[in-house]
Amino acid sequence: MTATPNPAKESLRKEQKQQREAARKRDGDDALDEALKETFPASDPVATQTPIKPGGRKKG
Repeated sequence: MTATPNPAKESLRKEQKQQREAARKRDGDDALDEALKETFPASDPVATQTPIKPGGRKKG
C-alpha cells in the first residue's frame, strides 16, 4: 500500500526549505557586509574570518 502525499505537508516542507535557504544566504551576506565594514584601510583584502588567539580554548 502506497501512501499518497499530503499536499499541505508538501507545501509546508517546500516553504520551510525556501526559508532556510534564504536565511543561509542572508547570513552569508551579513558576514560579508560586516567584513567589509571592518576592513581598513581600503587597500587591505576583505577578511571574512574571525582571528583567534594563539593558545586559546578550543571549542568542543
